[in-house]
Amino acid sequence: MKKYLRMAAGLILAAALLVQQVMPVRAWNEVITCTVLGDSIAKGYSSDKVNKIKCYGRIVTEQLAEENEAYFDYQNYAKNGLDTAGLNEKVLSRDTVKRNLNKSDIVLITMGSNDLLNEFKHVSQQILNSNTKFRSANQALSELQEGVKKNPLTILKIVDALSNWDYGSFETEWMKAMETVSQQKKKNAQVIVTNIYNPVYNMELPGTLNKVVENIIGNMNSIIEKRASDYGYQVVDLFNSSIVAFVQGDGLHPSQEGQELIAGMVYKLVEDPDSREDVLEEDSQSVDGGAVKGEAQDKTGGQAENRENAAAPDAESENVKQMQENQAEKTENEKNLTDKQSGQQEHSRRADWLGIAAGVILAASGICLLYLMNRKKKG
Repeated sequence: MKKYLRMAAGLILAAALLVQQVMPVRAWNEVITCTVLGDSIAKGYSSDKVNKIKCYGRIVTEQLAEENEAYFDYQNYAKNGLDTAGLNEKVLSRDTVKRNLNKSDIVLITMGSNDLLNEFKHVSQQILNSNTKFRSANQALSELQEGVKKNPLTILKIVDALSNWDYGSFETEWMKAMETVSQQKKKNAQVIVTNIYNPVYNMELPGTLNKVVENIIGNMNSIIEKRASDYGYQVVDLFNSSIVAFVQGDGLHPSQEGQELIAGMVYKLVEDPDSREDVLEEDSQSVDGGAVKGEAQDKTGGQAENRENAAAPDAESENVKQMQENQAEKTENEKNLTDKQSGQQEHSRRADWLGIAAGVILAASGICLLYLMNRKKKG
C-alpha cells in the first residue's frame, strides 16, 4: 500500500514540476523597457565617424534581456552637445519621451559635461575679447593658449572667472529635469544617473586651470548627489573611476572600452541597488596600477590636434546621421518583433505539450488514488 502511495506522490510531484516549466518565475517582465537621456556620452558618440560606438545604455539593456530570457524595448533620446537646459527644452518637453518614461523599467541619464564646456567656451570668449563662436572646447583652448602667450596674465583672469561661476542656473535646470523624470516615470522604475568626470582631463590646460575645472566638477557632482534622495534616483560615480583612461582620440568621449566600463558599473547597480561602493572598488581594480589617470594620455595617443567636443558634428550631417540611425533602429525593432512573435509561438507550443503531459500525469495519479481508496474500503 505504501509503495503505491509513494508512486502516486511521485507522479503528482512530476506534474507540479512540469507546470513550473510551463509558467517559469521571472525577475523581470517579459519585455524589459529602457529609456536613455543625456548628451553625447549617453548617445555613444564616435569621434572618427567610422567605427560606431555602442553606448552603455544599449549594452546594459541587451545584457539584462539576454540573462533574464526577456525581450527589450530600448529608446535613446541623447543628443550631441546637449546641456541640462537643452534637456528640458528639447527632450523632456516631448510627449513621445514622456510616454516612454511612463512605461520604462529603467531610466539612464548622463548630463552636465556640456554645461561645464559651454561655460568654459563662454568665459574664454569674454576674456579673450573674441568674436569667434567656439564650436568646441578644443577650439577655445587653442585660442586661449595663443592669448596666454601674448599675455600670461590672461590665464589668471579665466581662472578667476571660472572660480566664481554661479552654479545656481545648473542646479535649477537639473532640478527641473529630475522633477519631470520623477513625475513621468513608471512607479517602480529605477532611475540611474552617472555623475560628471573631467571632460578636459586629457587636454593640456595651462597653469592651475585643470585644478579649477576639477573643483567645478566636484561642486556640480555635489548638486547631483544632494538631489538624489529628493527625486529618487541613484548615482554612478564616474568622477572617481578610471574612465579618463578609456577615451577616444578626441581625449573626451568614452571609447568602446569606456562605454563598457560605464555599462558594467550601471549593470551592477541595476542588479544590486546597494552595490555602489563595490562597483567603484571593482572598477579601480580592473585597471592595473595606481597611475591609471597618469597613463590616460598614452592610451589616447597623445594630444590629438583635431579633437571635437560633444557638439562636434554640424547640424546637416547630424540630421542625416540621425535619420540613418532611426531607420536602423526601426529595422531592428521590426526584427525584434518578428523574433518575439516566433519565440511566443514556440513557447506556446512547448506550453501546450507540457500542459498535456501534466494533465495526463495528474489524471493517472487521480486514478491510482481512487483505486487505492476503493481497495482499502473493500479490505
